[in-house]
Amino acid sequence: MTDPCPCGHDAWAAPRTQRQALALAGHHTGIAHLLTVVARDDSRWLGVLRCTRCGRLWAEDSMTSGQADMFFIYPIDATDPEAWLSAAHPLNPPPG
Repeated sequence: MTDPCPCGHDAWAAPRTQRQALALAGHHTGIAHLLTVVARDDSRWLGVLRCTRCGRLWAEDSMTSGQADMFFIYPIDATDPEAWLSAAHPLNPPPG
């Protein structure tokens, strides 16, 4: 059995709260060196990233603190990054 990818794709899920999004923002910082941009929609601050090791996809989203925007990622299972991005909406996780 091989070790799971260091990106941790299987260990994370889309955040349901701002606290979870904050944890994913920290994870993003830790694995940013493994991710490359596949598709981006700057008008909505959304993107799709690919892990250079395992090839799995991550969504890139943002939330605002009122003073700054913070980017976070979460794993997605998509076969067409462009189609996923065109259908996606910002999560805007609620406080908690």
